[in-house]
Amino acid sequence: MNTTTSLTRRHALIATCAALSPALGRSQTALPDMLRMIMPFPPGNALDASARWFAEAYRTVTGRNAIVENKPGAAATIAAAEVSRSKPDGSVVLFTTAGHLTTAVLMKKIPYEPIDGFTPVTPVAVGEGFIMVTRAGSRFNSARDVLDAAKKAPGKISYASAGNGNSTHVVGALFAKSAGVDLLHVPYRGDFLTDLLSGVVDIMFVGTAVVWPFLESNKLKALGITGSNRAASLPQVPTFAEIGVRDVDLPSYLTILAPPNMPPAILAALHDGIARTLRDPALASKFKSNRLEPWILSPDQFKAHMRGELANLQHVLPPLGIQMDI
Repeated sequence: MNTTTSLTRRHALIATCAALSPALGRSQTALPDMLRMIMPFPPGNALDASARWFAEAYRTVTGRNAIVENKPGAAATIAAAEVSRSKPDGSVVLFTTAGHLTTAVLMKKIPYEPIDGFTPVTPVAVGEGFIMVTRAGSRFNSARDVLDAAKKAPGKISYASAGNGNSTHVVGALFAKSAGVDLLHVPYRGDFLTDLLSGVVDIMFVGTAVVWPFLESNKLKALGITGSNRAASLPQVPTFAEIGVRDVDLPSYLTILAPPNMPPAILAALHDGIARTLRDPALASKFKSNRLEPWILSPDQFKAHMRGELANLQHVLPPLGIQMDI
């Protein structure tokens, strides 16, 4: 099974930023005074913080006002549908994650086309992947410990997720399938960290940024990570592939999508401002604190990347048997 973008490939794509983004040139097209950034997640988390950091940097770099509007619900489709129906005048964008495509594959019906129902602008930042974490006092000290326990007690080792079909669910399902073990999935609609920290659930597969403060304070410990290379921030944590559990990966990045049929001049102006913002050292420093690296592609390159990613997910995800219902 050929899974989605590995960390090695992600880093190679990041390296194309400087070559690709200047190709659009500095646009002279005037955009509306306000940029509304629709965020399909609630406030008070690492994703929301990254969006607000970007909005602040965008105002500083471009002189154009930008605000973040949180519109969570229905597996992020409420926010996505609003942007897909909006005018392509550069006044509104969707600030979302790679889960946009995962949802499109797993959900029976969504009110938009995941790629053609939007104008892909650029990715924003790429993460280090998904890590398996457990509470500090857990009996598990490695992903191998979890595997051994799961083989001895099928269906007894539990993993939390941020909801059915969420990336935190999908990575766990990929891990269980590849390892040939039965894990108990426990989906949450709200706070999952309290139960994870208290040991109500055994483990979780989650983006590094979400739990980094708890790793730094030694309240959680990392047991393994997706991708083909170890994370720079967690060099002591082996990849799942290193312990023989392969093909466990899922895209981990932030992205900006605009409404469909955006005129080329408006798209060029929008991309230009976003690209200049992502090259801002102050923003890059803040992203780094969330274990993120800025990532810029041209709209054409990004659309091609999304098409390849969607095709791969359509191959990888259906065998997991995950069904998403709003």
